[in-house]
Amino acid sequence: MTPTHPNASRSTALMLLLMVAVPALAQDWMQWPPRAGSTAIAPVEGRSGSSKVDLVLERNGDHIDVLVDNPLAGPVQAVVTLDRNGRQEETAAVVSPGNRSRLVQLPIGQAINVQLQAIPGDPALQPRPFDYVLPVPAQGLRIDQADGGAHSHNDDENRHAVDFALPMGTMVSAARDGIVMDLDNDEPDNTGANSNRRARANFVRVLHVDGSMALYAHLQRGSIPLHRGDRVAIGQRIGSVGNSGWSTAPHLHFAVQVNGDRRLQSIPVRILAPQGVLKLPN
Repeated sequence: MTPTHPNASRSTALMLLLMVAVPALAQDWMQWPPRAGSTAIAPVEGRSGSSKVDLVLERNGDHIDVLVDNPLAGPVQAVVTLDRNGRQEETAAVVSPGNRSRLVQLPIGQAINVQLQAIPGDPALQPRPFDYVLPVPAQGLRIDQADGGAHSHNDDENRHAVDFALPMGTMVSAARDGIVMDLDNDEPDNTGANSNRRARANFVRVLHVDGSMALYAHLQRGSIPLHRGDRVAIGQRIGSVGNSGWSTAPHLHFAVQVNGDRRLQSIPVRILAPQGVLKLPN
C-alpha cells in the first residue's frame, strides 16, 4: 500500500500553515514579533520525536527571515508560498543536507500566510539506468501490487511501486548502494488490516549517487539497524517486513523515486531475481 509520512510529498511532503501576525495575534509558542536575534520554530501537529524539515522564523532587524532547516542526509527542495491578502508568491530552493537556508524576508506588522512544502531530492539530478537486486528473499515471494495497482498505486509517488507480500519479520535488504537519507523506526505494527490512509509507516529512504531514492516502507517496528547518514551496501540488511501504517497485511512497499520539480515521482526500474529480471504483473 501507500506509506504515509510527512517527509515525502503526500507521505513525504511536510505542509505547515501559520500566521505571520501583529503582536495582538501572538501564539503561545512564540513572542510576536520575535525579539531581535530570537528564533521561532513552527510546531508540527502530530510530529514524531525524529527530526524533520522545519520552517523557522528569525527576527533580523526590522524584518523576519523565513528559513528552512533540513536535518536529513540528503537534499530537499523547499517551496515557500506566501499569501498576502489573496495574492500568492512562491519561492523554491534546494536545501542541502544538514543545512539551514533563508528563502524569504518578511516585513514586521503585516498579516501573511506562510506555507512550506518540502520534497525530498534535487530536481536538477537525473536518474541513470540501474539493475536493482531483489530486496526480499525470492522463496515464497508474492507480489500483491505493482505498476498502477488499483488499490493504492495510482498517484505519482507510488505508480511504479511494488508490494512484496511476505511473512512478518522477513529480512529486507538494500537493492542498491546509497546513504540513509531518512527513516522512521517507531511506528506500531497493526495486528490486522488498517484502513487509515493517514497512518504513519516505518520506512527507510536511501539516496543513490544519481539522486534517485529507494523507499522501503511498512517495515516492522524496531527492526531498522541503521541511522540517518549511514552508508548501506547492496544486499545489506536494512530492516524487516512489517505491517505498519496503512496496510492490510505484512508486506514491503518498494519504490524508486525522484524529485520531479515540486513533486515526488516514482520511476519504473528493473529488478533482478535469481531467475533473471523480475516480471511484474500489469
